[in-house]
Amino acid sequence: MPVDPVCGIEMDEKLATTYKHRGKDYYFCSEGCKKIFSRKPGKYT
Repeated sequence: MPVDPVCGIEMDEKLATTYKHRGKDYYFCSEGCKKIFSRKPGKYT
């Protein structure tokens, strides 16, 4: 199961929102975490 890189929550990838960065898919528990990640992806990769 993927883990949200921003908040650390483990989730079902079918329910997660995704964001592609440098060819890799990242999974998020919410649009809020996705937005935080998209502003500074280097902090979380």
